[in-house]
Amino acid sequence: MSIGSRQSATGLLRIFAYGSVVSTYVLILIGGYVTTSNSGLGCGESWPLCRGAIFPNLNDPAQVIEFTHRIFNFVVAFFVVGTTVLAWTRYRQERNIVLFSTASFAGLFAQVILGMVTVTSALNPIVSAAHLGLASAVFAVVVINAVMVWNLRSVPVQFQR
Repeated sequence: MSIGSRQSATGLLRIFAYGSVVSTYVLILIGGYVTTSNSGLGCGESWPLCRGAIFPNLNDPAQVIEFTHRIFNFVVAFFVVGTTVLAWTRYRQERNIVLFSTASFAGLFAQVILGMVTVTSALNPIVSAAHLGLASAVFAVVVINAVMVWNLRSVPVQFQR
């Protein structure tokens, strides 16, 4: 493998790790807007549907706001899953990156489940607080992982066969 392909692979890992940080932060901001605009039950207690429909009523701002928060999870998942897959397939020797990438994936999965419980419990304050707390923890994990990726030197990339 040439040096150029090592650098491009490291560059790809950095894109996914940094994208995880930015998208997770944006998702938390959108979640804050959902809360402060009282749009948390804009889609009702049906999850993952929005008032029984796949898409929200675009004439109802509360539905659009809550649905935006739900849909933006796919952006976060793209970056977090991408980072995790790269860590496991190309950077297995970097144990901390594998550990924190995997932890961010597990945290994101738990966060989606907790988001569902938040909606289906009619925004129970304890569940809502746990949802914000876990979001903060996931954000911390992706930031730590991105710092480790930042410090990663161009190491030999190992492809698992």
